[in-house]
Amino acid sequence: MASNFIEKAVYTIAEAFQNCLKRFPVTVCFVFALTGHLIYLCASDGKVPDDKLFYTISYYFSVGTLLSLTLHLWSEEMKRKAAKAVTHLTGHLLLLADTFFLYTLSPEQSWTEIIIAHAAAILALGLSVFFLSFFREKNDVPSWNFALSSLGSFVTANVMGSIMSGGLCLLLFSLHQLFNLDIKPKGYGYILILCNVLLAMMLFLGLLPKGEAKHDRKPLVRSFLNTAAHYLFLPLTGAYLLVLYVYAAKILISWELPDGWVSWLVTALMTGCIAIEFSIYPTRMALSGRWDERIARWLPVLVLPLLVLMSVGIARRLNDYGITVNRLYLATFNAWCYAVCIGLFVTRARRINWIPISFAATFLLTSALPVNFASITRRTLRHDIEQLTAQVDKDKLPFSNRQYEEWLNTLPRETATDVNDKLAYMRHTFGRESIRDIVAEDVYFYDKVETASERSHLLVCSFDETKPMEIPEGYTRFIGDSQDTFFFSAEECRTGTLAVPLNRWIGNSEDSISIDIKTLEEWDKKEESGNIPPARINSKSGNHVFYITYFCYDPKQGSEPSLRLSGYLFMK
Repeated sequence: MASNFIEKAVYTIAEAFQNCLKRFPVTVCFVFALTGHLIYLCASDGKVPDDKLFYTISYYFSVGTLLSLTLHLWSEEMKRKAAKAVTHLTGHLLLLADTFFLYTLSPEQSWTEIIIAHAAAILALGLSVFFLSFFREKNDVPSWNFALSSLGSFVTANVMGSIMSGGLCLLLFSLHQLFNLDIKPKGYGYILILCNVLLAMMLFLGLLPKGEAKHDRKPLVRSFLNTAAHYLFLPLTGAYLLVLYVYAAKILISWELPDGWVSWLVTALMTGCIAIEFSIYPTRMALSGRWDERIARWLPVLVLPLLVLMSVGIARRLNDYGITVNRLYLATFNAWCYAVCIGLFVTRARRINWIPISFAATFLLTSALPVNFASITRRTLRHDIEQLTAQVDKDKLPFSNRQYEEWLNTLPRETATDVNDKLAYMRHTFGRESIRDIVAEDVYFYDKVETASERSHLLVCSFDETKPMEIPEGYTRFIGDSQDTFFFSAEECRTGTLAVPLNRWIGNSEDSISIDIKTLEEWDKKEESGNIPPARINSKSGNHVFYITYFCYDPKQGSEPSLRLSGYLFMK
């Protein structure tokens, strides 16, 4: 019996390799190229001469594997060889153009729009593997069967790859233990790449259904997913429905706006509804049971009124805090949910593939076009900020840290908080380049808007990093951009000296630096004149030197005082 199992396993593997070589030649080339690329990375210990080129090539090989797979599956439905060739050529030329575009981008460019657009495109590409070959089918059973079989093949291939890599790694480790052979970590890395990438991908490609099996039109009468939908997903979704309807009744009686958290619950409910629709679809097509038909049609109707809670919550957020990229996508997702619920009811859920396809298409259209949600958010926030700075003398822009604080102090507290939050969001989401003409590089946005009493006690100074720093004699190493926040007790602050441990930046270090609060006060006053060079602080042991480039000391009367530090730490 064991020999039969081994023979069957070997035959399956051999057949899978032959199948993928004949059926997916371009994909196989990409898989081998990606494997070689990863082996090179492992051999070079991650040190490459051109990081940008390396990441661009990584993107090309990874996306090229997925693109070539979906093009091969789609071209199998085409009868003319010319059409197949044009399809492959067009797809790969577009990928090459996109890869070249990514490589030519400046590092200072905002990558938010680019990353979101590419994520949307890759999602659409991934879903096309399961749906593009079946758009001519009368129902969605063939694509459902193909998707289920493909996912099963993917899991099987990865399990076999993991077993092989685990077994070979154990064998390699045994050679080290038994024969004292020097096995470098790279050896284990090569095994993991060959087994979990090359072997797993080749097995997956070879196990994909083909021919009649690819277009299996026989719906599964019973399946694990159908059972799970009835006895697990449906009761859980019912519990969500009950909680949300009770909450809707509560806020109607009290006549108050819904909590923002409700959006997450409605999203989870909608996910459960769609999961049930997909899980019971093949059984409905095979048996046409009344119970399943009622679930498929009326469950979305029960979800539909609860989407209003989500809409009100989103509208409240947009009105109170303005637009962000996330809020625009959430509002679009809410509108898409309305369309899905109404569409399932009107069509009696006879087709379901349009649900993920419409999701990918909506995500792509709102992300990849020249005018997208990220660009709309950036332009809107820029317009709001420019309106507030319109009265400022242009010669004062960009603001230094001190000038920015003084300008905020001239604004009403609510307006100052709003503009500071918008600038902080722009900085975080779109990078320094998006606000470089408004505030200087060293401007920070943390705790900028305080009450008068808080502002009078806060000590802040940004040192001029363009000033030269003397490299301490005997010091050969340094940690750049060392930054952290330290908290002290009221008793420690009363001594007038703050002891800052260096173990935050150097593990197991018992060394520290001491800073007088009076010195911080002097630096805070001197910053008004500007152009203060980074200050040198010697450590207690004399083995470290810290050049401070920024600090923010908040005594926080009645609570825990804090000191935020940034700088360069030199080591012997």
